Amino acid sequence: MPGAFAHSLCRDCHDIFGFHDEDAKGRTVYIFCVILNAFYNVFITGVFYTGFLSMNGMSITDAGIVTFIPYLGNLFSVFSSKILIRFKRRKPIMIAAKIYFYVMYILAATVMPQFVHDPQQRLYWFAAIVFLAYALYAPFDPGFVIWFYRFFPQDDARRSRYLLYQQIAASVMASVILIFSSVITDAVNSAENQRALIEGLRYFAFVLVLLEIAIQVQAKEYPVPPEPPLRLGEIFTLPLRYKKFMYCTLVMFAWNYMLNLNNGLWHYHLLNHMHFSYTLINSMSVLGTFILLVLSGFWQRVLARYSWIRTFGLAQLFWVPTELLFFIMSPETAWLYVPLCVVQNILNVGVNLSYANVLYINLPRDNETALIAFNTLGRNFCAFLGLLTGTYVSSLTGDTAVRTLGMDVYSVQYTCLMRAAALFILGMILVLRWRTFTPDADAAAIDEASGIRKRYKNFRR
Repeated sequence: MPGAFAHSLCRDCHDIFGFHDEDAKGRTVYIFCVILNAFYNVFITGVFYTGFLSMNGMSITDAGIVTFIPYLGNLFSVFSSKILIRFKRRKPIMIAAKIYFYVMYILAATVMPQFVHDPQQRLYWFAAIVFLAYALYAPFDPGFVIWFYRFFPQDDARRSRYLLYQQIAASVMASVILIFSSVITDAVNSAENQRALIEGLRYFAFVLVLLEIAIQVQAKEYPVPPEPPLRLGEIFTLPLRYKKFMYCTLVMFAWNYMLNLNNGLWHYHLLNHMHFSYTLINSMSVLGTFILLVLSGFWQRVLARYSWIRTFGLAQLFWVPTELLFFIMSPETAWLYVPLCVVQNILNVGVNLSYANVLYINLPRDNETALIAFNTLGRNFCAFLGLLTGTYVSSLTGDTAVRTLGMDVYSVQYTCLMRAAALFILGMILVLRWRTFTPDADAAAIDEASGIRKRYKNFRR
């Protein structure tokens, strides 16, 4: 770990974390939950989830359908403010909703294929289980954001470091578990044993969920400021009163659409079309953690110099060429995979660090429940549209390659071209119009710092 980062962490151990007051305790509890969440999500999301669906007879189109169902269920977050406002103490009902969610998403989904053997029927059951899990949990999910946002440092610099620690903690935990479990999964010598292993890891994930909940309930629940009762339609009109919050929310909507154009589908492509191993795919995620540790200081300096929004846009513009090259990647050019993943991991540090704060930089203190519910609803709807678009594109030729430009191209690869075009458009808007999305005080501070740097350079000359 770089010395500068280690020194910063030691300094912040008492400043940001600890148990000396309720806020520090809340931040400490939250980061432990982030670590456990990263641990069990390895087994129930990403490449292992795609592998689980594939071994249960799901085609690339089926996997796409199952993957976009959660975002359809999350649209029920529109009822969040009307439901949560009825509870003075939200913690018990939110915890109950979380337990229900994981009982459905992990246990029911894992057990169901043992009783349903027809792949088409399994698809219907997977869709129903996942939809019911997300639809009933969605109204309570924004409550967790509000609960733990109370503990976030209000100072921009301290909040930036806190968000960075969250990302590093999650990445390190996920990387260790990913590489260990990938090697074991690839080493299993039969499909039946591999299936048993992945199912066993899902059951283990549920145990970790219960441990996370046991830790999570230790955080204090501050009283939520009273909010005036809202009609359902006001959830869509209220954000319009907060111009810069709305602009940032639209950025998040666009990003979630682009991000999900091939979410899940790309792992299916790598596993089943490119025939990459779990170890190779997950090794690139592990490499991302090392890059995060090495380059976190660099990206924090970029953030301080160019703002959260402009950094987000710059990283997207540099990302565009990697999507274009992924489009032409075939079994004959499989060597492109590693260098392109290295470049994306470098950029991903800046993308994730800047995106993590987009919701908060213009979030008003009043009407938080409704505003976050609107943000959650819109992000999930746009993610649903992205996956719906990607699933449709991928279904055009499905698991059959078509000879194009002298190479075999699967339809899922066209989502890379779509992502490249969308990233370029959004990146240019954010770089050129960053002040539109940035709080006036932050923009003034960046201008002042830029002026000081210019005067210093002129003085040196």
